[in-house]
Amino acid sequence: MTKPRRTKADRELEWMEADQRAWEAFLPKLTALQTYVDAKVLVANAPPPDSPGRRYYSNLGYFLGYFGVPAGANSTERSLYIQFIQRLDEAGALKPGAAAEVLDALRKSIAERPYV
Repeated sequence: MTKPRRTKADRELEWMEADQRAWEAFLPKLTALQTYVDAKVLVANAPPPDSPGRRYYSNLGYFLGYFGVPAGANSTERSLYIQFIQRLDEAGALKPGAAAEVLDALRKSIAERPYV
């Protein structure tokens, strides 16, 4: 007897569930970042392209590369980027005053798109 074929809706549900598990695994890692090097190592350990959760690593990689707000980052990611920049600034890892512009852009993006 053959297995019933999975529908598109079944595949989408499986993907969403896998993406949620990936988010739940990524979140404590993002929260724990203390240094720029730690963040780069996290991005280097990203899942393969087209895998559930890859977008969170890609968003972080974009953020680290440009200190700009990734278009696909959700509000939780952006809030955690704020905390990360604050930790870097407190540790003296950033040039004096450099954090202000990045923090302003992140805060503005959260105010403009709080549910993305």
